[in-house]
Amino acid sequence: MKKLLLTILFFAISIAIFSQTKIGVQAAYGTNTEFGVGAKASFKITENIYASPSFNYFFGEGTQGVSSSILGFNADGHYIFPGKDGLLFYPLAGLNFTRASVSVLGISASTTEIGFNVGGGLNYDLSSSLTGVFEAKYVLSAFDQAVFNLGILYNL
Repeated sequence: MKKLLLTILFFAISIAIFSQTKIGVQAAYGTNTEFGVGAKASFKITENIYASPSFNYFFGEGTQGVSSSILGFNADGHYIFPGKDGLLFYPLAGLNFTRASVSVLGISASTTEIGFNVGGGLNYDLSSSLTGVFEAKYVLSAFDQAVFNLGILYNL
């Protein structure tokens, strides 16, 4: 067990050290959750394959005595198709973990669902250290919805 754990740890550290790593922020719009904000990272695994964890916080609706919010975590894989002039296209697939919370007159309830992401995106090199990102995906779960992200990544 220790050997397996050390092997996994070595692999993870190697990816972080030798990969092209990007981190950044994004604005999000969900067809059922409206506007939100989030963060995203991108780790180069091979020449064309990237791992991309992200999260989005959707503000939900707030009326007198009622508030709601949704927090989504994503673990996506991207297959990059090189383009011209710094523009890259990628299809994506991955896992989604969503937690929805609601509070009515001080009484709170929440639920958690696991689902799948399918979609695609575009990366555009704004400079040597900044990348613009547009991503559209569909979340297949009890919280089915299309999600559109627009963000900027900093190249570490």
